[in-house]
Amino acid sequence: MNVKHILAAALLIAGAPAAAQTIETGTGDWRNIPPLLQAGSSIDADTVTAIIEMGESGECTLSGRRGRNIDVDVAFVVQYNAQGSIDRLVLEPLGCPRADGVLAGAVLRLLRNGGFAPAGGRREGWFRGQVGFTNRGG
Repeated sequence: MNVKHILAAALLIAGAPAAAQTIETGTGDWRNIPPLLQAGSSIDADTVTAIIEMGESGECTLSGRRGRNIDVDVAFVVQYNAQGSIDRLVLEPLGCPRADGVLAGAVLRLLRNGGFAPAGGRREGWFRGQVGFTNRGG
């Protein structure tokens, strides 16, 4: 895993206990990490709107943005400790630290609320998942 940097923006994640998780961006060959099962949940509309607005305002140059259209798919890995709590979350970077932080908060909420889980339930180890969203601007 090639971790690029720890997100300062992750401190903005609502409801996250202080120092409970390490949230980072990074890339790597995650194909051999067991997949998470998705339980039908998706990134919330407020997160999508915030990320789109960052791109439209010029604050961020987002990969996956073409004009007013955006098509984002972001892989991530999560490490659970022996108690089933999240120790680390690593997301592929969007190309904008603030957008990375907003998306990390949404992924963390999904993980905590059961939107993704390892087969057989939370257990110690690393697992991989992917989130995405599409918006066709008018």
